[in-house]
Amino acid sequence: MDSTSNTNKKQDVTAYILLILTAVIWGGTWPLGRWLVSEDVGGETIPPLMIAVIRYFLAILCFFLILKYKEGTLNWKFAKENWKILTLMGLLSVTIYQIGYLIGEIFTSASDASIMVATNAVWVVIFSSIFLKTEFLTWKKIIGTLLAFMAVIIVVGFSPNVDVSNRILGDILILVAAFAYAVYTVTSRFFLNRTQIYSESYQPSSLWIITWVSFFGLLATTPIALLTSPEYLNPLEYLNVPPRIWIGITYLAFLSTVGAYTFYLEGVKRLGASRAAIFQTLVPLFGVIFSAIFLQEQFDVFIYPFALFLVILGIILVNRNFSQKNGEKLIKSEKSNI
Repeated sequence: MDSTSNTNKKQDVTAYILLILTAVIWGGTWPLGRWLVSEDVGGETIPPLMIAVIRYFLAILCFFLILKYKEGTLNWKFAKENWKILTLMGLLSVTIYQIGYLIGEIFTSASDASIMVATNAVWVVIFSSIFLKTEFLTWKKIIGTLLAFMAVIIVVGFSPNVDVSNRILGDILILVAAFAYAVYTVTSRFFLNRTQIYSESYQPSSLWIITWVSFFGLLATTPIALLTSPEYLNPLEYLNVPPRIWIGITYLAFLSTVGAYTFYLEGVKRLGASRAAIFQTLVPLFGVIFSAIFLQEQFDVFIYPFALFLVILGIILVNRNFSQKNGEKLIKSEKSNI
């Protein structure tokens, strides 16, 4: 009994470390994103969508290798059969999300962005209540949504970081990213529910989903990026990409997209989906802290803590009635915040 208890404690401690490390990595993507796309903050840069294309190209290579190693097959035939919904999910979670995230951070502060996008968890529950028969809108969810909306108003109206080019536009773009990712999550739940109806068919794993969604997202994003930046059709143009951009993309591709996602899934396996999800509330906290440390953004001791409190409370309320089964479905559909 003691041996089992000690083993469980070790698993819990390992899970805590992995999930906190995940939150730290994902929190760091917000100041990093602004440093990459804003010339005023980081210096010479490249078009935001080209950053996204290079990032996902590198990440997908890793995902395909990992998927082949872990499952023995890429199961591309199943991806071919479901290419329409996978493309839709790719458009939402890669193309639209990256446009909102990277272009939004040109205009607004990383601190604002990290809090605004955290409301995604609330919009997921609301959209699920509207579009999925498995979810129901309760008074707790309504209150949680109102709290998240209040947090958005506070950040937009009273953020101390006003020394940006167009904070309102930037915040709107970040909200668009949050909404797009929420719709993606609901769509992926629908996809999982549909595949589970046919028990004899292939049941996609979370790794399979993120691999193929990222692949189709890259296919959708690349033409847009090249149309807006045709000079990158020339392979030699990539030799002119500043070294700092390559460093940032390496972080986003390997640490944030591949590494942190792997840590998160391992934490979920050891701790369970419901308990692991709570650690996601740490992401905006680390985002604000790192933005203050590395970008010297202003940290208001009232505005940001109060907005974070409202967001976290809203997330707790809207997820309070989620069953473990629903939580496990969510893990299969979600990847990193950016």
